[in-house]
Amino acid sequence: MTEEKNKLADLFAACWKDDALKARFMADPASVLKEHGMPVPEGMDVKVVENADNCVHITLPAAPSGKMELSDAELASAAGGGSWDAGCNTSFQVGSKCPNCAPQ
Repeated sequence: MTEEKNKLADLFAACWKDDALKARFMADPASVLKEHGMPVPEGMDVKVVENADNCVHITLPAAPSGKMELSDAELASAAGGGSWDAGCNTSFQVGSKCPNCAPQ
């Protein structure tokens, strides 16, 4: 993955120096990527957009496939699903009182 990132960074730098390459990259990214050692899989659509000083593009990743909702039990056991009492260093379930600090 690092090698591919390096190739892409090199391509970006080349586009900054060469307006014709940049225009080709924006018009036909798959061909330019292939020329630079990064072939695009058959059937994959690639779009190139350019950020500007007053416009930034944010790519929203595709939703993961499979189960999308967690049960209450899964949510409770997920990272960040508990609380931490800094006074006594005890972790406990959200919505409950610290077992070591709660009045008996």
